Amino acid sequence: MDFKAVSKNIENELLELFKNSRKGISSREDSRAFGAMIEKKITENWVALCDKLGYSSIANPGRRTIYDFACTVEEKLFGFDIKTKDLDSTKYSDGGVCAVGNLLKFLANDKGVFMIVEFGHTNSEDITNSRDITYVKVAPFHCLPIDNYRIENLGTGQVRLNYTLNEIWEKIDWKRSYEDFFDIFTELSINHYKRVQDDAAKRVESIESFQKRGYNNFKFN
Repeated sequence: MDFKAVSKNIENELLELFKNSRKGISSREDSRAFGAMIEKKITENWVALCDKLGYSSIANPGRRTIYDFACTVEEKLFGFDIKTKDLDSTKYSDGGVCAVGNLLKFLANDKGVFMIVEFGHTNSEDITNSRDITYVKVAPFHCLPIDNYRIENLGTGQVRLNYTLNEIWEKIDWKRSYEDFFDIFTELSINHYKRVQDDAAKRVESIESFQKRGYNNFKFN
């Protein structure tokens, strides 16, 4: 499977989709609302977009999946997660990608390809209170640089990204196999859960000590 070709095909079609509306887009109340607007436009055109590429579109998956849009390419499932990056902000927040378990189930059990779609946007120079889309980048999650993966202690472990696609574009390993990715990601996950386990054990000790002191002077070890 040529992941780079699929990424480029989707990227080109999204650029075409927003060709006539890349400038002067309403800034909305916040970045989440702006992202919702982007998703709505893609939703309305997803079937036609896939048909044009010869891909088989899949009905909108709803909120329980790790992706926003999906299709099959050569009978392989591709799930696309839409992200927006405010280029006027000095901080990057991906909002979280998905839970560790859900990612591994999709890649290993469903044999799916998890794709990140990133829209970079900035304040419009021509229209007040508006945004301009400056780029669209599409890449498979399993091909991203190793130092871009992070797991935070939220729920059962939340996968996050350290950098935007635009920042790490030249470092993407388009040829990385799933086995090589799993070698990387499972070690990252194991180290995360061991660290969480150690932290939890220390907190149990702290609370037990608090009990023994008659509930005086609480502090975590």
